[in-house]
Amino acid sequence: MKLVNCLPIAAALLLTAPVSGFAADVGVRQGLSPLAARQHCDECHALKEARIGPPFLAVAARYTADADTEATANRLALKIINGGAGNWGTIPMVPNERISVADARSIARWILALGHSK
Repeated sequence: MKLVNCLPIAAALLLTAPVSGFAADVGVRQGLSPLAARQHCDECHALKEARIGPPFLAVAARYTADADTEATANRLALKIINGGAGNWGTIPMVPNERISVADARSIARWILALGHSK
């Protein structure tokens, strides 16, 4: 392959890589875990303010009192993957089927830990 043919591909890679990294960096600066930032949770949620969805601190406050933290983390992970409606008002949480169960559980555990760090 000639160098001239590779230039458009190289330019496209260079232009797209910083964008996703930049978005994740912004999410981390806003207080999100790196994983939550990479999964674009900040499109609907913020740490302290209500957006389309509830703030992470409100979710933590609601669910942290549950005695079985691992069962609660699993329940929240399924909400992250499958979405849901009726728990936080009329706007449903859309399914996030591109996230793995392990990553959803990690985000759920991070959210629950926010309730313990007050």
